[in-house]
Amino acid sequence: MKRFSISLILILILVFAFTGKAEVTQNTPEKVVKVRQAFMEKLPGTFDAAEYLRVQREKFDWLISEAPALTSGSVITVDVTAADLEALENDTCETCGDRNSSTYKLRVGLVKGVGAGVNFAGLNQRALRKGHWGPGSVQSARDGGFTWTAAVESPTASALRIHFTNFLLPQNAALYIYNTDGEVFGPYTGAGPGNAGDFWSNTVSGSLAYIQLRHFGEPEGEAARFDIGDVVYLGSRFLLPLMQQQKVVEDIARTKTLCSYNEPCIEDASCYNDSAVNDAKKAAAHMQFVSGPWVYICSGGLIADKDTSSQIPYFMTANHCISTRKMANSLECFWQYATSSCGGACYDPIGAVPRTLGADIVSHSGTGDYSLMQLWEDPPAGSVFLGWNSGDVANVNNTELFRISHPSGAPQAYSTHRVDTGAGTCGGWPRGSWIYSRDVIGAVEQGSSGSPVVNAGGQLVGQLTGWCGSNLDDVCDSVNNATVDGAFASYYDDVAQYLDNGGGTPGGTMHIASIVLSTKKKGPRTDAIATVTIVDENDNPVSGADVTGTFTGDATGTKTAVTNTSGVATLKVTVNGTVTNFGFCVDNVTHASYTYDSDANVVTCANY
Repeated sequence: MKRFSISLILILILVFAFTGKAEVTQNTPEKVVKVRQAFMEKLPGTFDAAEYLRVQREKFDWLISEAPALTSGSVITVDVTAADLEALENDTCETCGDRNSSTYKLRVGLVKGVGAGVNFAGLNQRALRKGHWGPGSVQSARDGGFTWTAAVESPTASALRIHFTNFLLPQNAALYIYNTDGEVFGPYTGAGPGNAGDFWSNTVSGSLAYIQLRHFGEPEGEAARFDIGDVVYLGSRFLLPLMQQQKVVEDIARTKTLCSYNEPCIEDASCYNDSAVNDAKKAAAHMQFVSGPWVYICSGGLIADKDTSSQIPYFMTANHCISTRKMANSLECFWQYATSSCGGACYDPIGAVPRTLGADIVSHSGTGDYSLMQLWEDPPAGSVFLGWNSGDVANVNNTELFRISHPSGAPQAYSTHRVDTGAGTCGGWPRGSWIYSRDVIGAVEQGSSGSPVVNAGGQLVGQLTGWCGSNLDDVCDSVNNATVDGAFASYYDDVAQYLDNGGGTPGGTMHIASIVLSTKKKGPRTDAIATVTIVDENDNPVSGADVTGTFTGDATGTKTAVTNTSGVATLKVTVNGTVTNFGFCVDNVTHASYTYDSDANVVTCANY
């Protein structure tokens, strides 16, 4: 979102044509360019909203029936000060950048530290009779297990998320998060989503969230444990007006408005049945993620690779939205978030809006402003992976472009654009690496950043960076402002190894992302377990790596294991008796195609 004050530059209009083949040629005065492309893929089935709501209600009824009575000591109160709220509304803070900067993104919440630890080692019948354990209430269950519940509240919050760290549950335990309106998410099991022992929960609407652990049967081996590290406080910018009725526009001369908080030029996607974006509606996602002390929203979408035998959940957005592993790990995507019909109700993303948690960055760059990620969880049934085209668009005047986005966090919006090779450019956003276009129908707003832009064939050719012009305060001014997208053609070579080969070409370096230690009792014996995660230089999981490490203390020995598709290797030593203290260090990591960069390790040794 940068201003310019330069004269328009006349440039040579290049001739470009798309074909239905997987590879075409593009003639320019300088050379013949091979254009690579892929086409849409779709997950089988259809998302069943009624079934989704039925399952949520069933989980909610079960959780409520088993929840122990809460006491005042079972409620964690998160205080948000007036200064916090003022900073939340301040869009020109140091961390989110100047409004005219490409790094600007819409801030909707803040992070407050909690640091409450919960460890169920030592939980016994006496503690169960007292009904309190750590920051929650506990009661026994008929199957010999127990239920533990705590509440997190922040009185003025629109919604809450919980950051769990040091998360590790035995196989017969599961954690849920829910509210009194029937929103339920989970189960979170094992080391949590991403298998890293560190994740951000799904968002629950309202100012009160319940955390509930169900331990099925008597505890065996390692006790359940986790820390409530942080709580996300989401303000009014995130929770959209619930069921705010939108009037059907009868006067066709009047510009339709999606939601009351959107500018009048924003168009409801449900009002358009356009072959270019009908698939994109099933690919688009409203994004929420954490960056430092703040929470932001952007837009993004699924993208296909050329291996039609499988669907790797690749996801494209803008680098200025997400550019680090921590930000990607905190991602929550809201899918198929749209009005039910043209002019229908504008509502917030609760109820039958499926979601996924977490992602890993595969490739990203400020040049072209792209971030290609792989989601931790599969998107809902019926989702579409957008095809793509590596042909030049930025220098082909009058090329039609189409988009689905979530402006200001609203339901899906529709816009069309026309490439303008005469539009003035902003410093740092050279034409070629970026596409400059004029809005034809609709527009984009803050929160639309990262939304894929597609050609007439529905193929991704870029993703939204922002605006460039002399009247940025008016997003509806398509005369003085140009819409700017990072150009897929400019960074295609950097993502081709993943998208063109259907899963990535091994190479580069790898390092240790995490080590999680645990024990498991097996009668008179105990397993000492080290779970090691290996990633490449882009924090993408590396499979097929041999991890060798040495155990010390109560458990001794050197073991080797191979990483799975999640980059996780599990090494263990079995000893007679009980394991109380042990250490573990990785000695070496080898792979046929990757080089082990031990200097990049997040951790090399750990103690239990």
